[in-house]
Order: sequence, then C-alpha cells, then structure tokens
Amino acid sequence: MDKGAGIPEELERIERFYSQEFLPQNAWSTLRQRPYLYLRQRQRRMRDALLACGIDTTEKLRGLDVLDVGSGNGTNLAWIVELGADPARCTGVELVPQSIAAARERLPCIRWIDGDFTGADVGGPFDLVMLVAVLTSIRNVELKRRIVERCLSLLRPGGIFFFYDYMTLKEDPGSPNYKKLTYEEVEGYLGGRKPHWFKRDLLRPELAERILRRFGITAAEIVQATGLFNIEGSFAYLRV
Repeated sequence: MDKGAGIPEELERIERFYSQEFLPQNAWSTLRQRPYLYLRQRQRRMRDALLACGIDTTEKLRGLDVLDVGSGNGTNLAWIVELGADPARCTGVELVPQSIAAARERLPCIRWIDGDFTGADVGGPFDLVMLVAVLTSIRNVELKRRIVERCLSLLRPGGIFFFYDYMTLKEDPGSPNYKKLTYEEVEGYLGGRKPHWFKRDLLRPELAERILRRFGITAAEIVQATGLFNIEGSFAYLRV
C-alpha cells in the first residue's frame, strides 16, 4: 500500500477549509478576548522554553536560524522577532495563499515560502523549528508523520523543536476538519523522544468566556495558571 495515498487530497482539503471557512470567519482574531488569552499563554511557553534551553539573551536569540512550519499570518515569528530574533534569519512556510500574503505584508524582512512543507525547499539547517497548531488540522496520519520527521531532520545538533496543539488523553474521532492528538501519538511521531510538556495549559473555553466577560483578562490568566479548570491545549519542547 502506498504510504503517500491520499496526501494530495488531504492538502487540498486543508487549503480549501482555511481559505473558504476558517479565515473568513476570523474566529481566532486576538481582538477577541479568549484567543488573546490563549495566544499570551502560548507566547509565555515559547519564552519559557527558550530560557530553559539556555537562550537567555538577545544576542543568543539573534544568532539562531528559525523556521515556523504552518506559519499562518506570521504571529509566532512576529513574537520571536519581538523577543530579539533576527528577521533575516527567520523563515515561515505556509500552505494557505491568503495567510502567506498577509505574512509577507506584515513582516517583509522574513523569508516566506508558500506551499506544502514536505516538498518545499525551506533551506536549513535551523536552530529552532516551530510546529504550532498544525497537526490537529491534518487527518492523514502519514502526512503528520512526514511533517514531524522533516521538522526534526532540519534541526542542527542541539537544535530546539517547539510543538503546540490540542491534545486528548483518549482517542477522539474528531470532525472532518479537526482531530485532537494523543500524547502517545505525538511521541510516536518524535521517534520515541521524550519532550518536555506543559500539559493542560489553557483554561476551559466556556469558563474562560464567563471570566473574561465579568472580570477581564488578568482574572482569567490567574485562574488559568492554577491548571484546575484547563483543557489539554498543551505546549512541548524538545532539544535534539
């Protein structure tokens, strides 16, 4: 059986969904409070992971070659640049044309590549590769495996892999456009390597909405920090 069976159709489905449904809805605009709450937490974890890996000065960060896989409109790379990364040493690759066009307009100093990451010439090697909120959009297991394996193959020795997505403790059938991942599944894609996880990192959506409406972002962040009412929106980092 061809391991690549169904991958072109899967890529077409993902591009069609994001172009025709996800982006027009603008549901994750950070002008809305809950997306902003979640984005801030993800950015904290990126910073935490950099510090844990010894990237604790602007000079060290400016010396890194950075790749963001599924870079969307450039939000993750914008944050890394804000922390001190050199935009000329940053690369983003994105499947959806509207997203990559927005990223190019937003951050023209970064190298942007449109198309399928598994076949694109992204250069490399890199010191930091990010795969943020990508795999839940992919139903094809072989495509997920290829993406993670290529991410790892593009890292220099000692390089850092950032991973973030929506997880589940038990297998979840998902929907036509999203499927949560199990921790066992992700570690299988990592070849058995054990990443450092920040598990259950995001406040439960319905509770987050109530707290945000009544008390604002600071109160929601305090409750989220306890971890008592959180969902399996999790961040991980791995040094190879």
